[in-house]
Amino acid sequence: MARPRSIDREQLLDLAEGVVADGGAASLSFGSLAEAASLSKASVQTVFGTREAMVEALLTRWMAREAETYRAILGDNITAGARLKAHLQSTQREDGNVSRTVSTLLATLASSGTASSGMQNWYRVRLDDLNANDWESQQRRLAYLAAEGAFLLRNLVGLKIDDDKWALIFHDIEEMVG
Repeated sequence: MARPRSIDREQLLDLAEGVVADGGAASLSFGSLAEAASLSKASVQTVFGTREAMVEALLTRWMAREAETYRAILGDNITAGARLKAHLQSTQREDGNVSRTVSTLLATLASSGTASSGMQNWYRVRLDDLNANDWESQQRRLAYLAAEGAFLLRNLVGLKIDDDKWALIFHDIEEMVG
């Protein structure tokens, strides 16, 4: 009797990223991923359970990658101002295709009535839970929100912002907080 083939979750996530890159988040299904992996739909569903869990896994993977970039930029300086600047630089540097994918995955979850708990926590931590007790922390909060607004306008709404203007926007945001 043949032993059942082990399914590599990370390899499935690699393939899922390819499916989304080729056809957008709407094209990601157990069927499309099963076809890409040469597996049955049931096998893919066994790994993730629900489509929302599969999308959440992709978002979790992106957050881990982004966190590595953020930590590399941040270094040992963990002041609130340094954390903001690291976030701005990380957001500005994010590959456009990856950013659009992340945005569409978030939109996919939102359209299904599901929120990404991992992404909510990521934002809660990154944005200091939106707390602001003085003028400087209020400016930092506005800078975080401005950067995220620019990110969503460019990547979810599809507003055409060329690289030069993108850099200028982030320069302006950094200037706002000093």
